[in-house]
Amino acid sequence: MDWGSILDPGDIFGFQQDARVERANAALSEAKKAADNASSQNRGLYSQYLNKVNQNYGDTAGKYSQYLQNLENQEVYDPGQFSFDKSVDDYYSKFANQRINQATNALTNSRANAGDMFSSDYLNALGAKQQALASEEADKAYDKYMKDRQQSLSEFSTNANLGQQAYQNTYNKNKDLLGNAQNALDNTTNAYGSYISNLAGQNNIDAQNAANFAQQMAANQNSKKGLLGRIFG
Repeated sequence: MDWGSILDPGDIFGFQQDARVERANAALSEAKKAADNASSQNRGLYSQYLNKVNQNYGDTAGKYSQYLQNLENQEVYDPGQFSFDKSVDDYYSKFANQRINQATNALTNSRANAGDMFSSDYLNALGAKQQALASEEADKAYDKYMKDRQQSLSEFSTNANLGQQAYQNTYNKNKDLLGNAQNALDNTTNAYGSYISNLAGQNNIDAQNAANFAQQMAANQNSKKGLLGRIFG
């Protein structure tokens, strides 16, 4: 036992020890105040980070469901089947039979004038003339039919391609918007996870600092002893 320190006339009643304890407590309180201030600043920074992420990505992330619904509800483009509601008969000239009759009448008159109207040559020539004229009229009708049909098919194909392109453009737009919303949602979700993790870590630090502070303050208070306390421990 150090009797010199126990019987120190300057501290026989523990006044100097009390002063040392008070200084230690003051320093401890300052350290606790600095730790609390750092904790408050950290929490502010965590909140600023989360708010900044929400400011940058929150609106877009909030539209994820809308963009997903737009993409899912977009109907597949169907141009339908090409149809052309006309036939070759529609292009057969109403004057065809008249022209055929005129031609055969001219042949008949010519043969009649020649006196061989009832010969086999006449009948053969008449049949050949009628067949040639009918074939010519049919070819004209078919050509007109095919020309209009091809024009109609070309217009149908052009419109179908335009419709398909418009559908594809809309689909790509909806897909890109959904992708952007997904990225924004990931960013906000990750930011919130980091925010919660940082807060939890800060809470643990604050709790440990508070416990250490309380324990040290108690130890300091216990070190305040007078003469009898220092003699008998």
